[in-house]
Amino acid sequence: MKWITLYGSVILTFSSWSCDICGGVPGNASIGLMASTQFHMIGLKSTMSCYRSYLSGILHSREFLLQQELTGRWQPAPKWQIMASIPYQFSIQQRDLGQDAVAGFGDPSWMVNRVLVHRKDSLNITRSFLSIALGVKVPLGKRAPEKSMIRNLYPGTGAWNLNAVLLYTTRLKRQVSWQQEGSISYKFSDSYGFRYGNTYSLASTLVWNRKAGLGRLIVGAGLRLDDFEASTLHSMGMSGFNNQGVSLSSQCSLNYMGYRWLWGVNLKNPLVQNFNQGSMKQGLSASLSISYLLISQHQKK
Repeated sequence: MKWITLYGSVILTFSSWSCDICGGVPGNASIGLMASTQFHMIGLKSTMSCYRSYLSGILHSREFLLQQELTGRWQPAPKWQIMASIPYQFSIQQRDLGQDAVAGFGDPSWMVNRVLVHRKDSLNITRSFLSIALGVKVPLGKRAPEKSMIRNLYPGTGAWNLNAVLLYTTRLKRQVSWQQEGSISYKFSDSYGFRYGNTYSLASTLVWNRKAGLGRLIVGAGLRLDDFEASTLHSMGMSGFNNQGVSLSSQCSLNYMGYRWLWGVNLKNPLVQNFNQGSMKQGLSASLSISYLLISQHQKK
């Protein structure tokens, strides 16, 4: 019965807390894995991202960010989910004349998801699913000093974020589902008056899943569009680099779910991007994750 419930209902996204193009600070929220199922989950996720910065068209520096996340999800009721993430990040910037490195805990985040529509067929297989989520990022992580020139290497922002996510999924065929997700992240100023711009995202993903051995193989592929507004200082526009830009990326994910464990490999690759008037480029981002699954009491009924 467990696999019947999962069949056709796996909701696949590619990151719990996506990062701003400017660095490791949380930007776009996502509902996460298996939104339409009723599992408690706890897991670990490791993500590696790389960036390049240019001055007058000449390569100036390379940035590498390695983030480790402790993630969790609690299902207090059939239509309610609570998700949380605590990141730890190591960042390094390499230049011709030196390098800088920053390590520390990032800002923890949590989100509450409410299921609005969950239609199933006679076999208890999900046919359509709609949910809305609201969340907050709390400024408890390590942040940059006021006059820092490497602010984007720090894992925390020193400011609150409010996030909203709307997700809709429909089953197209017996083993194929289509997910659409839109998210907004509203960002407040830190105590120095610096404010990262709001971010907006749209994602469309095809999800294919089938039985494989004693578990299930879950594959997803799709596109994601991200829009980053300009950063401000004391509510005024900033000259030079302000982290403003857009990005269209391809995404793919391979997951295997056993009886109690979920393993995942995720890749994100920018196809078209324009940040800071072309002076910053994001490269391939890859992540590995493992989660332990607990069946909630609601699902046993």
